[in-house]
Amino acid sequence: AGGAGGAGDAAALPVAAGKLGCYFCNDVVAPANSTRDRTLDQQCTVTRPGLAPIAGATAVELLVALLHHPDGGAAASEHELALSEKPVSALGVVPHQVRGFLTHLTPMITSLAAFDRCTACSAAVCGAYREGGVGFCMDAFADPTYLERKTGLDDLQAKAADAIAAWEDEDGEDGDDW
Repeated sequence: AGGAGGAGDAAALPVAAGKLGCYFCNDVVAPANSTRDRTLDQQCTVTRPGLAPIAGATAVELLVALLHHPDGGAAASEHELALSEKPVSALGVVPHQVRGFLTHLTPMITSLAAFDRCTACSAAVCGAYREGGVGFCMDAFADPTYLERKTGLDDLQAKAADAIAAWEDEDGEDGDDW
């Protein structure tokens, strides 16, 4: 079995329940409007017509599987199983996230550890929300870079850009990449 990338794929490995990341832990940018100035096929999949019933049905199946799991809400993420393998829960695996490709009707089961600079669930964001409440939210709504600065994600992005620039400089300055 294994995950989307096979047995050696890190995304296929289970993650302990207390270390699981949220949906936004995958992103290294702050959430933004994913529908503005985009065609339907470029929009966030949550808004694509016809996907809502699929997402809703999947959410119900996952919730029921989680409720029937021996560890309940503390269940660690599980990975794809071969049909010959027996899942822990009677209702099947309880994955951390389900993503996929409608073009191929292929689901992808992944596990993701929490990201310490996540713009949704990091300690910096949760603490700032506890302290500022609605004021924190209003600041985040008013400034698209607020969450990136609050979490230090802006510094991480700058370091990555600097590393890429340095690597490109080392690669040769004659413009010949080959």
